[in-house]
Amino acid sequence: MKLKPTMTTLLLFLFLSPAIKAQKAISSPAFKPGVADFYLIHFKSTQDIKTKSAFSLPDEPLAATTDVSGILAVEVLSTDSSGTRFRTWFLSLTSDIDAHPRRGKSEKVFTGFDRTPAAGKYVDCTLQPDSQITQITGLDELASEQQTAWREWALRFASAYLFESQARKLREKWSTEERENSPSPIAELFWQQKSQYAKDESCAPQKVSSSGSFERSSAQEPCAVILTAATLVQKSSAQDSTPPDYRLKQLRTRGTAKGNNDTILYISRKTGRLIRSVQDATQQMDVTISLSDGRSVHYAINAQAKSTVELVTDLPLAP
Repeated sequence: MKLKPTMTTLLLFLFLSPAIKAQKAISSPAFKPGVADFYLIHFKSTQDIKTKSAFSLPDEPLAATTDVSGILAVEVLSTDSSGTRFRTWFLSLTSDIDAHPRRGKSEKVFTGFDRTPAAGKYVDCTLQPDSQITQITGLDELASEQQTAWREWALRFASAYLFESQARKLREKWSTEERENSPSPIAELFWQQKSQYAKDESCAPQKVSSSGSFERSSAQEPCAVILTAATLVQKSSAQDSTPPDYRLKQLRTRGTAKGNNDTILYISRKTGRLIRSVQDATQQMDVTISLSDGRSVHYAINAQAKSTVELVTDLPLAP
């Protein structure tokens, strides 16, 4: 399994000029075995699925909300020329999931509020010199919404490391394009990203106050602010958008998908650590899946998500 830092986006359809000044490059993080950082993660998404079909469906479409927050410990296990190995685990994790049939929102099909201790649930991974996160183990042991929260941290953490390795300069702009490889009934989806090293400004991590709540630390430091606007682009025809794996099952699809993800990264210029990231995403899909016997199902999906990943210092009772 790999997570590429250039994909600063999350697909939500799953069943989510002034002159450039010369300046010193941002410091790369000094990873030391046995040292741990802590990140506060908050991810909230809403998804609304409508269907239309001449026959009954085994899974009734839902209007669902997922709200996950927790503190992730990130410990350095080892580091060498091949990359840095991390062990991660949630010190605390709260998952709030609420799903309703669209035809009767008073009837819940699932609702849950779970404060999940992460004892024994470790996720190990390797950050390679090219900024990809590979050799991920233990992620499958977490619930799906917990996996989403972990991936939010991993993508932002790797994106900050990639930016440092590229030695971008103040006010520099660049563009990238990457294929979306997550399962989807729409083929040939790509993320087109436009990024900018917008400015330097003071920023600070979160800390735990004496009352137990989170507040901004007074320890300000200079940070690079990176803005990325990503657009989901469909290169397949709306009249025949069938992916290869659907054709193998004698299914055909036609439809469209689109979306926008905006991300802001705050990276310490002194230490190279990710201090804070904020993401806001909206995505839509309208697709008809036709079976080999001529029957079809139409799906209309709207999804939104917001997430933050923030470094936490002065954490009481931290291991």
